[in-house]
Amino acid sequence: MRTVSRPLLCALTALALIATVAAPWSGAPAQSRLRVLATLPDLWAITRAIVGDLGEVQVATRPGQNPHDLEIRPSQFVLVKRAEILVRNGLDEDAWIDAIIESSGNPRLLRGAPSVVEAVRGLTILKIRTGPIDRSLGDVHPSGNPHFTLDPGTLPVVTANIVAGLGRLRPDLAERLDANRRAFLDDVAAAAHRWSDALAPHRGAPLVSYHDSWPYFYQAFGLEDLGVIEDRPGVPPSPRHLIALISQMRQRRAKVVLVESWYPTDTAAAVARAAGARVLVLPQSPGAVKGTDTYIAHLDFLVTSLARALVE
Repeated sequence: MRTVSRPLLCALTALALIATVAAPWSGAPAQSRLRVLATLPDLWAITRAIVGDLGEVQVATRPGQNPHDLEIRPSQFVLVKRAEILVRNGLDEDAWIDAIIESSGNPRLLRGAPSVVEAVRGLTILKIRTGPIDRSLGDVHPSGNPHFTLDPGTLPVVTANIVAGLGRLRPDLAERLDANRRAFLDDVAAAAHRWSDALAPHRGAPLVSYHDSWPYFYQAFGLEDLGVIEDRPGVPPSPRHLIALISQMRQRRAKVVLVESWYPTDTAAAVARAAGARVLVLPQSPGAVKGTDTYIAHLDFLVTSLARALVE
């Protein structure tokens, strides 16, 4: 993950402070409308479904932007400065927000503050690292894989965390937020039947991905995690690793290699070609493809695209 130099932070902080004299977020006074900032597009889509017309939900990253290689922008300081509540992943997928918060002059959004919601709390986390961890392992996630919202089964816990955090600060809105949550979960549950039916013929299908983004998705729909092209996240894979992976794909007759839309496809295409498979480029977060800026539309796109690829 990129680090931010002190001179750059100082310059961006100055820009953020200047921006505070600009007009505040649109809407009614602060005590009548929520002002929420989500770190990532998946959390933005989920939080927006819960907040509804009770406030404004902004996102600190652009849809389709790789959160592992993030360029800090002045606009992010402005968003942090103006927000009253932060919804964050809770692992290290959005650790980059900490430097922005520390320089923004908004202590309400510091990690551990009452105004910060960590969506991960109470979930069973996959792929938690054990043993020594250093930079030789690449851009690993020491606390476990952070892509938990790709399993719709995590949403009851995630949305409960969000409603509890928002309701803690705005108890006057707690009942309406909970009603929005229950309606959203009903919609997701109905859609989950559709997603499960679409992928049911492919249960147990072995899949390979470029980056380790999909274990919760595999878990949700009974797919097999056959391997990852990046043997060390953010580091080009070794020839030995690729040869072993191709051999395994041939043995298991793996049909599809998943590549997140922000990664180049050259290596994945070479692996797929050698193994007799195909590359499927998918957005890992909502909004990267037109018409997928809601959680359900995003999962619809993922499931439909994968089901089609597995039969072609």
